[in-house]
Amino acid sequence: MSLFQNRAVTRRRLSALACATALVLPVTAQAEVDFSGETVRIVYNAGPGGATGLFAQILAANIGRHLPGEPEVIAEPMPGGALLRGMQYVYHAEPDGLTLGWLAWGGATRVLDPEELQIPFGEFGLAGGLGNTWVVHAATSMGIETGADFADQERVVYGGFTPGSSEIRAVASMDLLGIETDFVGGFRGGAETQAAMQRGEIQMRNGTVSNWLTSVVPEMVETGDSVGLFYWGRPRQDGTEAPNDQLDGLPTFYDYVLEERGEAPSGEAYDLVRYLSSAADGMTWIFVTPPETPDEITQAVAAAYEAVMQDPAMAEAARNVLGSTPEVVLRDEALEVMQIVEEVSPGIRATMQAYIDRLSR
Repeated sequence: MSLFQNRAVTRRRLSALACATALVLPVTAQAEVDFSGETVRIVYNAGPGGATGLFAQILAANIGRHLPGEPEVIAEPMPGGALLRGMQYVYHAEPDGLTLGWLAWGGATRVLDPEELQIPFGEFGLAGGLGNTWVVHAATSMGIETGADFADQERVVYGGFTPGSSEIRAVASMDLLGIETDFVGGFRGGAETQAAMQRGEIQMRNGTVSNWLTSVVPEMVETGDSVGLFYWGRPRQDGTEAPNDQLDGLPTFYDYVLEERGEAPSGEAYDLVRYLSSAADGMTWIFVTPPETPDEITQAVAAAYEAVMQDPAMAEAARNVLGSTPEVVLRDEALEVMQIVEEVSPGIRATMQAYIDRLSR
């Protein structure tokens, strides 16, 4: 039985006890949320220095004045276990609002984990999160000058990490364009894939908006070494993808396929692309309270998160850290993204697993 399952069993027993107690004890008014004089910890499941840790630190430095009672807030790293150590710690923390989680979650693909390793993300109290958008670009050394030139290629060498959401979506996108993909994996970060492209080891990569704006454009596009192809926009109900104002001049993947192939992308591969663009990009990080936290506490944390993300000091600090305008996800939207993950269809699961198996060979 996993640590998460142990907690779930305990929770069921406590819930039963609470129900029994409610039959004999009078109903009392819910206490007002007040963190006066307390220290609130924001635990993040990565080491300091990366985007996860840096954002957790600036969140801790700014959110306290928006929480009831204006408590001291500190950020605490909890790396290890492929992001699981920090998740487990927050999952098992006391549900009193004094331990919060800023977690890189990867929920879109974790639905494929064995049942004993499944993480019950829906049991956390969701206060919000951040999304991200990924941009694809290719090296001009492969004989291209424009995105249209790339669409005429028959084969491309793509560099990425272990087979995850970014990798399988990139390969699925190439399949939709009819371009064969040779996958080179094992890189440990965007800086490594970018350096590999500059050395001529790979021809295509993808990175976040901030990576595109702060690194790729000045170091590769403006020097003539690379050309932007497209980005994956948030799926719309009509089948199209929403544009990103920070990426003016680049097409969404939907528009790129429509322009270069004369028809809109469709089929199982595009269903997978849309799922990952909603579930993985739609909420890359989650801001949570532990399971069983009273809803009034989670609501207070959610309200503070909404307020701090409108705070000019926080907005400036976030842009400095992320290199782009944060794609803020508030509580209601976070719940919608979580529902997309929890209700993912067997067909998308199967397609996703097939791509992972293909890239793992």
